[in-house]
Amino acid sequence: MKLNDIKSKLFKGKGLQFPEHREIARGLAADTFVLLKNSGILPMKKSKVALFGAGAVDTIFSGLFFNYVFTDKNVNVKEGLLSNGFSFSTDAWLEKMEKAAGVKDKQDKATAKRNGAYEGKQYETDELPISEADIAEAVLGTDTCIYVVRHQLVASGPLKESEYHFTETEQQNLQLIVDTFENVILVLNTNMLELGQFARTKNIKAILLMGIPGMEAGNALADVLTGAVNPSGRLTATWAKKYKDYSTCYSTATLNASAKKNEIDYKEGIYVGYRYFDTFDVAPLYPFGYGLSYTTFDMKLEYLEASWMSIVLRVKVTNTGEHAGRQVVQVYCTQPIVNIEKPNQILVGFAKTGKLKPGEHEDVTIKIPIMTLSSFDEETTAWVMEKGDYLFRIGENSKDAVLCGKVVLDRLTTIKSVTHVMEPEKPLEFLAPPKRPEEDTGFIMVASLNGDDYNSEHKYVSRDEEFITYVPEGSKYVSYTNSNSYNMPLTGRENIKYVKPCGTSTFFDVLSGKVTVEEFVSSLSPEVMARIVAGDYYTSPIDNESRFKFDFNIDKYKYRVSARTTSQFATTLGIPAVKLADGPSGLRIEGVATTCFPSPMNMAQTWDMGAVVRMGRAMGREMEFYGIDYCLSPALNIHRNPMRSRAYEFYSEDPALAGVMGAGLIMGIKRYDGRDAILKNLATYNQESGTADVNINVSRRAFGEIYLRSFSACQFICKPAGLLNSGNRINGQYSSSQRGLNTDIVRKDWGFDGFILSDWGSISEKAYDIHAGCDLIMPGFDPDKILQAMMDIPPEFGKDGFVTKVEKSFVYGEPMIQYYNWGSFMPDKSGKDLVRTTVEADVPLNENIHRLKEQGICKIEDLPDGKKAVIYKGINRGAYLALGDLQQAVIHVLQVIKNSGSMKKLMESAKI
Repeated sequence: MKLNDIKSKLFKGKGLQFPEHREIARGLAADTFVLLKNSGILPMKKSKVALFGAGAVDTIFSGLFFNYVFTDKNVNVKEGLLSNGFSFSTDAWLEKMEKAAGVKDKQDKATAKRNGAYEGKQYETDELPISEADIAEAVLGTDTCIYVVRHQLVASGPLKESEYHFTETEQQNLQLIVDTFENVILVLNTNMLELGQFARTKNIKAILLMGIPGMEAGNALADVLTGAVNPSGRLTATWAKKYKDYSTCYSTATLNASAKKNEIDYKEGIYVGYRYFDTFDVAPLYPFGYGLSYTTFDMKLEYLEASWMSIVLRVKVTNTGEHAGRQVVQVYCTQPIVNIEKPNQILVGFAKTGKLKPGEHEDVTIKIPIMTLSSFDEETTAWVMEKGDYLFRIGENSKDAVLCGKVVLDRLTTIKSVTHVMEPEKPLEFLAPPKRPEEDTGFIMVASLNGDDYNSEHKYVSRDEEFITYVPEGSKYVSYTNSNSYNMPLTGRENIKYVKPCGTSTFFDVLSGKVTVEEFVSSLSPEVMARIVAGDYYTSPIDNESRFKFDFNIDKYKYRVSARTTSQFATTLGIPAVKLADGPSGLRIEGVATTCFPSPMNMAQTWDMGAVVRMGRAMGREMEFYGIDYCLSPALNIHRNPMRSRAYEFYSEDPALAGVMGAGLIMGIKRYDGRDAILKNLATYNQESGTADVNINVSRRAFGEIYLRSFSACQFICKPAGLLNSGNRINGQYSSSQRGLNTDIVRKDWGFDGFILSDWGSISEKAYDIHAGCDLIMPGFDPDKILQAMMDIPPEFGKDGFVTKVEKSFVYGEPMIQYYNWGSFMPDKSGKDLVRTTVEADVPLNENIHRLKEQGICKIEDLPDGKKAVIYKGINRGAYLALGDLQQAVIHVLQVIKNSGSMKKLMESAKI
């Protein structure tokens, strides 16, 4: 690595390009804080306090690895409180903690020099014990202590229940503080923890969830503590009393001792988060949607209307307290149970008021899409609404929601029939809910829906049995896949469509309407197309003659970002290289200071789509300045488990809330022409380890209602440019190789028209990915390996009897590009084809051979001369990737990037 590259890792860039974004980050952060307990101590006056806890000086501002944001200055808790009028009685302890954290920071920077990547870890310095001398100093001049807990965000290996607890040092320190101070404010700079007795401790007068609040953490905390900002954040995940109260804790979203065969069964089915707690009557510590304010509110339903477009509610919200503040109106629905079991209630809508002064009111209108009220019926493979009463509740959280209205449906109504895909490979056992008690609705508002009025025309989604290969007129082409005895999963028949020849046309001609994108793609060779669908990492160059009648140059992109597409066809075919940057909490550009916003978990806690739009607008502005086309955000997976980085990186345990908040971010980004976003990671990307090969066994209903709904909701609202697949398997197949997911569900059902990307470092077979509808292999791949799937290629064996393996482009110690050289041969114990290789007598056999022998895939024969023959059973697939599959991927990519900022800049360079 060059010295300049190393320096860029170590924060030696310039300051923020837009310093005014710091105030945006501060305001957003304060709105994300959730007040969990307040015994009258808050808001407080600026004064002298005792300040303890590792989070006071070693504050966590953002995530790590791809979530880490380089910025010019992060304001920790100590700095923020000092600059806002507080003083401390604990300077000696804070100085010791700062010194310990500084040592770890130097170690991290040294690691960045060696590995070429800065992980952004800030939480690995153990909290120092508080001594008697420290306490003796702390009590001088104050009876109030602020204790800031910051916890480890990620760990390797099995998920342990202890990670949900305070460490031994934290418990001892907090107990010493409680025994000493009359007024204790507990601030949580982390995800959820098992608070236990501390939640009920009398001297702990306030508990505040700060979460992962971004670069202005300390200033935002001061704003909330002093009442400059009235906390209006609400929880987006249920906070259990103890870890074992979660329905997912016995089949955790990470590999553990019970995860046999590297797989996890989602035994909880649809009962995730509050759906489980409410249905199974498990009392949480703090329910979903919970959060206190410095004031009080009254909510009353004023209007209810039902149609097959949406359910409309108008709610009057009045500030009945003594402070100005904002309220979150949450609407839940209890669906009727006829043949399909359902949770006790689901969140179907929400809205946040403006800032209301004492005595002021605001009328809030909430529209609930009909699809939100439907359930997936596995028997008919359809989204349906069952006959009966749909009960609507409004409230401050899932436990305190009050019944206020109902909509009566006269018969079973099929909203949409879909294709039968994503079937589990094995029978699954699920939690059995208790019988729902009868409920007396009393006198409430009523509306009705008539099933006969629903227009079901064109509400059936079928699977395409054919695909098209585009061939220039006058050319000869014979389908090699139609005659191949081997078929990839959910394959179709290749149809040949002849189009107008345009061998001298460029992509500029597509934009001007002179040729169609299909005609243009038909003129491209497989060698060119294979490079278009592979990212820029390690893509081999190819000679391609320019189709332009003039020469022009483009500037070399100077920033290091997550990935780019190839640039080698910019000045020959008019296809630009587009740039992708990570961005859940702000743009990650190596060594360049950008705005570090609150984490997705924090932003969702605002329950304010407008707040996320403001964040998106600021990010879009920075994307435009730095030439970023697409942001790898939002991350729309579900908080299946409240711990580790999967909690702060995602929005919520509720898919509807996550989808709406993610849509807000994209709407903000798209305010800037040529800037867009890529949703990630589709789907079930919830585990912390083994993400590349773990198999998630999940029911079709849970997959649709829980794990896909956030993505579909976001897609319907804002039409993102792309979707990023997860690297794991779902019901036996890699998500990027699931044609049922990427084509039948995403494109045909949802109407998605962007491109789909494979995850960084994924180990799926890329030909299968392309066939399934995954269009871009990220961050790059060997194009010749893609082309091999269009030919009959034998395996490439090493001296040890096993096929050779390619591993390269390492990031954080993991190869981003990796594959085995099996060629067209696929090992399979039920296969009828054989391949054979010989190993010299003095060469040990590869350990993978013994593994495959146990699986019945290969056998070993001893030869007379001491050598060994290894014979593999399998299937010779021949040429199994169709030209039309590759063309379709290229078409999807080009249809998206034609609207990119890089496309506009390329045309300006060509003076067109």
